[in-house]
Order: sequence, then structure tokens, then C-alpha cells
Amino acid sequence: MKIKGIVTLLVLLFPVLGHSQTDIQMSQHIFNRSLYNPASIDISGDINVYGHWRDQWQTWGGIRTISTSANVYVPSCKFGFGIMIFKDQLGLEHDVQCKLTYSYHVFLNDEKARLSLGLSAGLVDKTIKWSDAVVQEPGNTVPTELESKWKADFDFGLEYNTERFQAGFSVKHLNKRANNAHNIDFGQHFYGYLRYNFPRQNNVSFSATVFAQNSKKSTHIESNAILFYRSRMWIGAGYRCDEKLESESIVAMVGLNLFSFLRLGYSFDYNIGKIGIHTKNTHEIMLKIKIARLR
Repeated sequence: MKIKGIVTLLVLLFPVLGHSQTDIQMSQHIFNRSLYNPASIDISGDINVYGHWRDQWQTWGGIRTISTSANVYVPSCKFGFGIMIFKDQLGLEHDVQCKLTYSYHVFLNDEKARLSLGLSAGLVDKTIKWSDAVVQEPGNTVPTELESKWKADFDFGLEYNTERFQAGFSVKHLNKRANNAHNIDFGQHFYGYLRYNFPRQNNVSFSATVFAQNSKKSTHIESNAILFYRSRMWIGAGYRCDEKLESESIVAMVGLNLFSFLRLGYSFDYNIGKIGIHTKNTHEIMLKIKIARLR
């Protein structure tokens, strides 16, 4: 049976990847770490609104991801809170996550360092819309019912910050079993990252980041380097591989602070390795807006 849509996609993907991607993947997460870690709410006091749009693997029907989030830190109480909405589409599969986020910040060493703890709670849904499948051969059928499951979901994270160094660890889908990442549910995902900001020289600053994602069935590791000029514009490059250090993609990033309240970024993923010959490349747009400031 030849079915155009997710059935064909999964048949092609399974021998290559061995599993499907269940959590969102963003190349510009360095500018919004709360995508993966609820402890990382910005402590500037601004009300920050983020938008991410990602179009991935369009040769195989693709993964389209939209993320919207907003958060704010309350200096007088040393805590932050926010809201996040994620939407993923992979062929016939549609994923939605809606969560509220809380973080608490402990200042150390005369406030030169900070330890942050975060928790997210909300609902997630994985839906398979079999009605969107297109059957190419007469007489062949696919299920017509809609498979959907809304479930409670929780995330936990830690982050440590100094002026130049940053380290974070988080677990998403905390209340799920780690080996439960099948088609109609989410499994636990683990994230860790290290970042170092080098001293600014002649209006130029540089940061380097290592980021890892693990779902018990697979591991993705990426490193990136970003060069900032006068804190107004940046260019960067990244490299992504799997747990066997086999190449997956290389990433180019560019961005600009258009105004004091508006940041715009773009990234391009060039797929290499096993999937590179089968897929188109990936485009991602990031937007950040500062609405107000709490004092």
C-alpha cells in the first residue's frame, strides 16, 4: 500500500533514524533558553515575548514548528513566571504543548553568581489526523478516526550563571517514562548546556555554547559560536551530530537588534550525513519583543 503522507514518511525515516522526533528542535535556542529549561527566565525585569518559526525537512513532508512564549522576572520577589505554547506538525502528526512556567533565583557570592530553579506545568497533546492521508491506489484504506490524547505534563530545570559562564540542566515531560516516546505520547527528554562569554574587545564580543539533548533512544549534540558587534548584530555558526558523533547538520545564524525593544534572527540548517541526501534544508526565524519593564 502506497500512502502519501506520514505513512510513507515513517517508512523512510525508521531505518535511518530508528525513532521520530518528539520534542521541538530549535537552532536559535541560545536566545530563548526557556524553550528547554524553565529555570532560565531572563532577570532583566522586562516583559519578554518570543516567537519562533521553523520549517524543517520539506522534502519528506517536513516538520513545521511554531513556538510562542512570554515571561517576566519580578525583582522584588526574585521569581519569574511565564507561558509557553508550542505547535509541531510532522505529516499527519500534530503536537501541541501549553504550559505555565515558574522560576526562583538565588543570588550567590555578593550577587556575582545566580542559581535558578524552574518548573513548568501544563497540557500536551499528540494527534494523528488519518483523514488527511491520501491513498494513491484505489481500494486501499487507512484509519479514519482521529487519534488524540491530552495529558498533564511537567518540566524541571536548573541553571547556574556568572558574568561569563552559564550551565543548565533540565528534564522535559518529567512525569513520563523515559522509554515511552512512541507515536501517540511523549517520553522524557534531558537537556544540558554550557556557555562561555568572552570579554568584549573593540565593540566585539564572542560566545561559545555546547548543547546536548537525550531522549534515552537518541542523543543529539551541538556546538555553536556567535560573534556580536556592539550588541546590535551577530553572526554565528553551529554543528550538530548524534551520539556516535556522526554529522547531522551545520547551521548558519545572523541577527539584528532593530530597536531597543525588537530583536530579529534567522538561521539556516544545511543537512548532511545520512539524511542530507533525502531532505531539503531548514529555515528558522526568531523574534523577541520587550514590552515593558517592572521595577
